[in-house]
Amino acid sequence: MARCFQFSISVFLLCFLVIADLSAAEVKTDLSGFVPLFDGKTIDGWHKLTEGGAWRVIDKAIVGDQYPEGHGGLLVTDKYYSDYEFYAEVKCTYPLDTGIFLRIPSTREHFQVTIDFRPTGEIGAIYGPFPNGGGFFQHCYEGVTWWDPNEYNPVKVRIEGAVPRIQVWIRDHKVMDYQDTPVDGRPRFPRAGPVGIQVHPGQSWGKGSKVSFRNLMIKELER
Repeated sequence: MARCFQFSISVFLLCFLVIADLSAAEVKTDLSGFVPLFDGKTIDGWHKLTEGGAWRVIDKAIVGDQYPEGHGGLLVTDKYYSDYEFYAEVKCTYPLDTGIFLRIPSTREHFQVTIDFRPTGEIGAIYGPFPNGGGFFQHCYEGVTWWDPNEYNPVKVRIEGAVPRIQVWIRDHKVMDYQDTPVDGRPRFPRAGPVGIQVHPGQSWGKGSKVSFRNLMIKELER
């Protein structure tokens, strides 16, 4: 009788843990106030900032690939945005190097949230141009631990301020909180610019790799 009771308790606890885990997995980002940036059918409202790369709409997602082989590119919104929250669900094959570009004008001065799904890559880091090339403003070693390689991953980014604070969530887990600093007493980059998504050129993009972005949305913040 005691063994039977212990078995029943064990089964109950196991079921409780399974239900709790499923409940946690079903937590969804609060998207109140967001508006779509993508209609699920066309790339209306977006344009190529660079000539390389191929962008297609497949199964209600914007899918990016190198084209010609080895050549990447940027797809950006027609509209400029300043302070906002951006949301997208992202799925990547392995290996590749992509990202979300914030306030990126034609002069290419911008902040980037990395989605480098490859060896030594970082997901959720803040990257951008420096006088002698690109570099990290802040690393993120935690982001990859929340990344599901087999599913779409909810990503939310918040940028606000002329000298911006940038926060990043992966699957509702906050993985980045970066505060930029002025350069010579002025903001480092322009206050406004398009939102962009990337196909990286070169060997960091594995042959046949693809990135998919769906449910792209934005919520503008009061300045």
